[in-house]
Amino acid sequence: MALVFDNRKKVVGPGVHVLLVGVSDYLNLPDHDEPPFDETWFLNKLTSAALSAFKIYETIQQDVLRSPLKTVRLLLSPSPVEIDAEPALETAGATRASRVAFERFTRDWRRDARGNPEDMTIFYFAGHGLQRGPEEGVLLLEDFLEPELPPLARCFEIGNIRNGMAPSPTNTDIALTQFYFADACLTRQETQKKFVNPQVPDVFAVELNVADRREAPMMFSTVDGTIALGRAGKPSHFSEALAVALQRAAEEPTDVNGSAVWPITMLTIKTALDWYYTKHQLGTQVKIGGVVGSPVIRYLPDPPDVDVSLQVRPDSLGEPCCVWVCDDNGIATAVPRRDDKDNKTQFGATVKAGIYQVQVDSARLTSNPYRSQRKFITQRVQWPWPHNLASLLKTS
Repeated sequence: MALVFDNRKKVVGPGVHVLLVGVSDYLNLPDHDEPPFDETWFLNKLTSAALSAFKIYETIQQDVLRSPLKTVRLLLSPSPVEIDAEPALETAGATRASRVAFERFTRDWRRDARGNPEDMTIFYFAGHGLQRGPEEGVLLLEDFLEPELPPLARCFEIGNIRNGMAPSPTNTDIALTQFYFADACLTRQETQKKFVNPQVPDVFAVELNVADRREAPMMFSTVDGTIALGRAGKPSHFSEALAVALQRAAEEPTDVNGSAVWPITMLTIKTALDWYYTKHQLGTQVKIGGVVGSPVIRYLPDPPDVDVSLQVRPDSLGEPCCVWVCDDNGIATAVPRRDDKDNKTQFGATVKAGIYQVQVDSARLTSNPYRSQRKFITQRVQWPWPHNLASLLKTS
């Protein structure tokens, strides 16, 4: 039960303690391609969850957090499909995600987080989940439905983890910046109704709080009553989008010690993930709960990349017709590409966040080139950015 990353002796000052859990190989569930049945709560083994947690593990090693990493704990129960796709799952030093191992890792994680209130903690879970109520996600570990035990004995409630991480007489110097991510379904299984108030054993005995000054937001990969979206042999859409968000989900610059930096918060991450879900037509949104403040998970030193979607009409502008994205000085910084070969009016480009205008060069325009009004482009912009030039076309 070793740490996969331990830098406690080298980091002076604030740092980050991370606990990542990914469960695909559920020991008591049928394989992913077998019919589900009532006795196993109509659940199957998964083929994406362990790889999703591993994706976040790879991402946080790239110096993408506000403070340096101090510790990383990794619990993975990968499926054969995931191991075939990513053999490093077997050599990452992870421990299987049983309830016993989870209890040990979580308590050790909390003990490490007690050292400095300026530290930050990150909790990430990917696997099966059940909904018990608003912000009451029951998350299932690999030995869920172990024979002869109560049905939810090998699960945990994310609310118990978050509440157990609050400042208390025992946790007087616990990290006050905490992030929680749950990539799991939030559905109510019919089988759950067979039992009279099935209980989930606590991991933490939650003490009465002292003054709770934490900033501890929680994000679910989907809204209540819906399923999470995995991909066989690939990280889930949520983990894929979260990894990108940690690189670029900043919206406004701010001043820190005399330098302009771009903060990434849970709210800016939500904007980025919702846009990703819309772009890929996934039919849901992420959900934020437990929001207290708006803590920064990372500061970007430079403006982040933004994917731009433009609409330039009509499609009768003719050839050659050139479309440019120009910066605030009028210098072309990007040549938009046609993302959809069948749609001649839709263009895409990637630019740094900032002020831009669109320029269109076409011999068919009465005033050539066309230049749009300037626009401050960040991930909050609603796409596409439309430009209808029909009224500017020459009549002959």
